[in-house]
Amino acid sequence: MRSSNYLRQAKRRQNRSEISDHPGFSPNDKVAGKDSLANIMDVSVTTVERWIRAGMPVEQRGDNLHDWVFDLSEVKNWHLTYKHHE
Repeated sequence: MRSSNYLRQAKRRQNRSEISDHPGFSPNDKVAGKDSLANIMDVSVTTVERWIRAGMPVEQRGDNLHDWVFDLSEVKNWHLTYKHHE
């Protein structure tokens, strides 16, 4: 039997490939929501929240009325730098 963690990872990989294969998807797109960014980056929402605390660029902070918004190209550039400091 497969663990729930394995199934969550498989679902993220599936969602990521659907987003990447979408004809309107571009690295310069804005991404709304921590969960959407987590799917694209193939990480958990907890990891996205840790990245935010570590200084990841945020286009718009979320609240009760608005989603979090991220610039995907800025996030990916920041992530390349961040990985080297881990």
